[in-house]
Amino acid sequence: MVIMRQKLSIRLFQPFVCPQCQIRPPAAQSRRALSTSSVALAESTNPGSTLRYAHLKNRGLIRLAGPDAAQFLHNIVPAKVLGSGTSPVYTAFLSAQGRILNDVFIYPPLETGDGNDEWFIEVDSESAESLMKHLKKHKLRAKFQLERVPAGVMGVYYRWPRTGLEELSDQGRTGPKRTRRVGGPDPRPGMGIRWLDDVSGKSETVQRVEDSGGREATIKDYTIHRMLNGVAEGQSELISSSALPQESNIDFFGGIDFHKGCYLGQELTIRTHHTGVVRKRILPCQLYDENNRPRDDQPSPEYHGHLDLPMPPSQSNISKLSSKVKGRSSGKWLGGVGNIGLALCRLEMMTDIQLTADRTGYDPEEEYKVQWESDGSASAQKEIRLRPFVPTWLREGVEQSLRRKERSPKKKDEDGEEEV
Repeated sequence: MVIMRQKLSIRLFQPFVCPQCQIRPPAAQSRRALSTSSVALAESTNPGSTLRYAHLKNRGLIRLAGPDAAQFLHNIVPAKVLGSGTSPVYTAFLSAQGRILNDVFIYPPLETGDGNDEWFIEVDSESAESLMKHLKKHKLRAKFQLERVPAGVMGVYYRWPRTGLEELSDQGRTGPKRTRRVGGPDPRPGMGIRWLDDVSGKSETVQRVEDSGGREATIKDYTIHRMLNGVAEGQSELISSSALPQESNIDFFGGIDFHKGCYLGQELTIRTHHTGVVRKRILPCQLYDENNRPRDDQPSPEYHGHLDLPMPPSQSNISKLSSKVKGRSSGKWLGGVGNIGLALCRLEMMTDIQLTADRTGYDPEEEYKVQWESDGSASAQKEIRLRPFVPTWLREGVEQSLRRKERSPKKKDEDGEEEV
């Protein structure tokens, strides 16, 4: 279906673990574990300017319009969509087995109640078609229109750091040119503001950012900024039908409502939340060799684009540097830029976080390596060293999760004994 320009005006915008003892790092280790603020991370990415914006051309949009659009989205994703306000909601579409199919942003309409509200889904452009098939499969007789938004009509924009929402509305203006933009704060920690805008020319919102001293950045700049904050995105990092939402930190980003009704993939997600322990999570990491070791006093990964370091392919195995033979994997490399990136890491092995009363395999002096085969030959094996970091938001999220499990009463069997 061809989308007309006027159709997309959308009213153009707008018990066994003590957390205090086992989660908080000793003073000597805390310097490695904590992450700096988003502003400091943005400055480390580009010391010359702290206000930047980017047109994310690697992101695609899907439009839903009709009386059943809101209820359909609410019933299929794990996040709370109804009554969530007008800011973007970060969540994921899951398979029936509870695995991530696509991580997405859902943009609610600015105003609701006219029976033809427009909702937009932002997704990795390379997987937009697969998401369209998934939506059509579950649409059934729901009353709403479903269509791809052409890249030349509307696009996704992002600005950082987050200093306010004044750029999303023409505050102080009157008359017919007064508009609001669909968008708002990116709910992921350390991130900025994202919005949808016309791409036929420079919009008033972009012009206002430039007038405030901001300058245009590239998708690479955005990726570095995102990875320094420990945020994964897209199916190249969150492998479709493989990644789990909690291991991908979507629960810490407000992407899962554990009190809402049924949705696709709920069974495994809820069971993990109430009875399981998430032993692996995505962490920001820094690559290095023996000649470029990270400083022991730095609180977060540091980006160096000039270092000539080999980049491991996605899903490369991570193991202890001291391991001479292939043993238990410590994690999986997901992707990176320069000398920084993201990896799925075993928390009790690669960090000082302790999830249970059992003794962990963490050694603060241990180093880790990423190994992979070059040109598909086992004899041409490459490796690079890696150090993970624990952002403050992740450490606090794990601590809160353990406290919640401590407060939860244990179930008892028919004889009144506590179940193990």
